[in-house]
Amino acid sequence: MRKIFFCLVLFYSCFGFANEESLSSFSKALDKTLRHLNRSESRPCNSDNSLTPSSSDLVLFENKSATALSKKDAQNLFNDLQHKSDIPYEFSLAGCEQRAHEMSRLLLLKGITPLKAFVSVDEDESPRLQVPHPQKKGQVIRWKYHVAPVVLVKENGQLVPYVIDPSIENKIVPLTEWRSHMTRHDSKIKVRTEITVANQFDVDGRLKADFKNQEFNRSNQESLREFKRYSQDPDGEENYLFQLQRNEERMMMIDSSEY
Repeated sequence: MRKIFFCLVLFYSCFGFANEESLSSFSKALDKTLRHLNRSESRPCNSDNSLTPSSSDLVLFENKSATALSKKDAQNLFNDLQHKSDIPYEFSLAGCEQRAHEMSRLLLLKGITPLKAFVSVDEDESPRLQVPHPQKKGQVIRWKYHVAPVVLVKENGQLVPYVIDPSIENKIVPLTEWRSHMTRHDSKIKVRTEITVANQFDVDGRLKADFKNQEFNRSNQESLREFKRYSQDPDGEENYLFQLQRNEERMMMIDSSEY
């Protein structure tokens, strides 16, 4: 604010005041500006409540606090997140945890309390989850597990979990429909489904992510940038899988050296 005050005074010092009336007008305008800045500086900036949909309510769902809202407002949230170009939805081969964390963080900034939906399979009993490749026609991507944010939609007096997942969907979908899209190749797949609080980062629940931890957020965003670079490289998926294999081999060497 001091910088703004200095710039205003410097401006009028350089160009001068035409008369006493101009000086009076300037003083009144400056006083009004400073009062406005003082009010603005006193406002909290943790979240933008003006962006919170008017239909939203904080409710309890399976003993977890979450936001419930209209389907229209939920779709608007999806549309907004879908256009976040720094989240590489097109690289759906990996990074669902990082995408889900960043989307949840952005929702929280809007005053929305999301949940997360995890789906997973036991490879000893079932084949992997499967979806069409978003960029390579005729090819598929397989996962052992997948995760995305959830909001609750008010439908016919009920609270229905809807998933926000632009990596495989073009709109919000009920959790049951989202799950079925990953099991179309085998409807008999045994899928474990869990709705968790938003700060659960991984499928096993070993890592709880603090959304206020800026160091963690920056690290997560760097991972997203790395996935973005892979998505822009024609050989990105192969390079990612190669690097993943090398990392696993290093970990095995470390483990074996400890015996």
